[in-house]
Amino acid sequence: MELDSAKAFLRPRARLMSTLGEELISNERVALTELVKNAYDADASLVLIRFSPPLEEGAGSIEVWDNGHGMSPATVRGTWLEIATPHRQKNPRSESGGRRVLGAKGIGRFASARLAHTATITTRRVDEKEVTLRIDWGNFTEGDAYLDEVPISLTTGPPSVFGDRGEAAQTFEEIRREFTSAMPGSHSGHGSVVRLEGLRGAWGAKEIEGLRLSLSRLLPPPPPAELSVPDQPAFSIYIHVPDADDALRRFNGFVSASETLSHPRYRLVGTVDAQGEAKLSIYADGNELVEVVNRNLREDSTLPPCGPFALDFRVWDLESLAVKDLLKLDTGAKNISEIRELIRSNSGVALYRDGFRVQPFGEPGYDWLGFDQRRINNPTLRLSNRQVAGFVYISADENPGLKDRSHREGLIDTPEYEELRTVILKAVSMLETVRYRWRRPAQEPPTAPLLPTTQSESRGGHGVFQNFDLQPLRQIVADRHPDDIVLNRAIDEATETVNEGVRKVQEIIAQFSRLATLGTLVDVVLHDGRTSLSNIAFTLRSLGKAAGKTEQYDSELSATLSKLRNELAAEERALDRLFSRIEPLSGRKRGRPRELSLQKAISDAVDVLSSEISRHGVQVTIDGEDQTVTAEPGDIRTLVVNLVGNAVYWLSTKPAGEPREILITTERSQENGSDVVDITVSDNGPGVREEIKDLIFDTYFSDKPDGIGLGLSIAGSVVKDFYDGHLGLLSPGTIGGASFRARLRRRVA
Repeated sequence: MELDSAKAFLRPRARLMSTLGEELISNERVALTELVKNAYDADASLVLIRFSPPLEEGAGSIEVWDNGHGMSPATVRGTWLEIATPHRQKNPRSESGGRRVLGAKGIGRFASARLAHTATITTRRVDEKEVTLRIDWGNFTEGDAYLDEVPISLTTGPPSVFGDRGEAAQTFEEIRREFTSAMPGSHSGHGSVVRLEGLRGAWGAKEIEGLRLSLSRLLPPPPPAELSVPDQPAFSIYIHVPDADDALRRFNGFVSASETLSHPRYRLVGTVDAQGEAKLSIYADGNELVEVVNRNLREDSTLPPCGPFALDFRVWDLESLAVKDLLKLDTGAKNISEIRELIRSNSGVALYRDGFRVQPFGEPGYDWLGFDQRRINNPTLRLSNRQVAGFVYISADENPGLKDRSHREGLIDTPEYEELRTVILKAVSMLETVRYRWRRPAQEPPTAPLLPTTQSESRGGHGVFQNFDLQPLRQIVADRHPDDIVLNRAIDEATETVNEGVRKVQEIIAQFSRLATLGTLVDVVLHDGRTSLSNIAFTLRSLGKAAGKTEQYDSELSATLSKLRNELAAEERALDRLFSRIEPLSGRKRGRPRELSLQKAISDAVDVLSSEISRHGVQVTIDGEDQTVTAEPGDIRTLVVNLVGNAVYWLSTKPAGEPREILITTERSQENGSDVVDITVSDNGPGVREEIKDLIFDTYFSDKPDGIGLGLSIAGSVVKDFYDGHLGLLSPGTIGGASFRARLRRRVA
């Protein structure tokens, strides 16, 4: 049978243009940002975004002007009209050579399709003819035409819009007269304008305010002097909205960063090189240098590095007293609530590649570092996303593993991206430690345990917190003294102070509630899990018997069954160790203390962590003379698992190939004429930093980036409450790193 062979070719329908525009550009704000980025790539120093009413769906228009180098007729035909052109990949720098271009995929032109039904683009290059393109995006969605069958209107001729005294000259001159200092080199004989008519969505105060805020973070604020960041090219963005609309008039003017960003309460500034070596400075109360950090922040040297980067994190406390001084600044805020809103609206961690922000990093609510999740686990120590304004600087050349997603928003989840997140969080945890110390009273009074609250007792319900509402007082003052600004402001500030205090108490109660719920949950897991393990063990014994019976007539099957049984048995033991590890979190009552071999109990506890110990190549040695004590085995397990678990974590931060050792010793001695037994857990890791030695036993304090801060506190409570003992840090460490000693005074005879 003879086969016909021929070549076939893909041929896209015209509607693909509309589909790509909707899929690649998520919303109108992002689309406008893409057009601004195009102007940046064209070496523009000024971009004007002009809105013309009515700003309703299907009506109105938006114009985007720039004074970049513009395009020649040949460039329009040979580059702009090519979809996904490789032009930018072949030319990664702008014509001036001073800017790393932001567009590399050749798909930014779809932004105009996302914004309006028609787009008219007029562009001119110096000493070239002016080119005008008119695109009706509706033509691409009607019928079944192929992409190359839909014509686009293209005209060329002498300069008109960008000619002498043309529309561009008049437009830029209006801005120049008002803001001369912000108009570096705004020539009008070249550039581009995109006119978007028949808007696809309405633009009100909320949308324009969101656009202005987003654009204000396209370029980072001036970095601190000690941070070596490439100079940002002169680039300004001006927004013009209809003067007749009072609600929108306030958005007129140049886009700039909020003055609030210049006055953080805490600041983390520094660099991390390609090997993970960090040089960081941490400030508190504005400009007071508190700590200088020089250390390696990489956790796993076998993973590909993310590359060098610089960072500038600015942090605020949101309590009334902490933000009160910001009212003295020229921020436009009238009270503490508005100051808080300014901080929140500028919060988030932005990522800048070659001086320009990568979307959507830095957008409100885009918590790519997981700050809020960390804070749920530890509200006392951790920062929330809404109180941090962070700026991370990378470059396309030095960070090639940090790649854009195809829809231009976010980075692909590569190992390099995960490494970047991990290293940043380790740096931030050092800032959190400084902030914790700064806010911590010199000596905290003992506090009584708090009982969990229910949802009905929360703020605004019918429980204890309903009496902390100052709204009735505010209403009376507003009715009787509406013109007394000072009194009304005092009431507002008092309300904020009370609300903040209530919020803090609720966070603490919620934490205890979660712990109580966790204990109940662990009880269920242990009960049902160990019941299942018993069933699994019985089935495995039956499987072993079956393997023995089949050996005489099918040795291969018998061997397979035996191997399967052994593998499942290993998994069963792993689950049993896991259950033993989480048992200290159970809400069950403690068992009755009994005589036991201390080193045997320690060995059983270490076995719970065998998988982590093996994975990180840690050598554990139990030494000293064994002791007989009267103890509850779970207490010893809680103590040892927490201490050894911490040691394994910090040993894992050592460079690969270096020895990782843990030494556990037991010893009986005399103290004031009475016997005491010491359990000492030492490692040869990095040790405890001098500046946090007095903090590590605080409940909820942790030097780990994602630590909850309960391990040492729980271990210390077990030693003190049940054995009249003490858990302390020995200095210097026995084998060079950290060394913790638990002294038991009761039940050791």
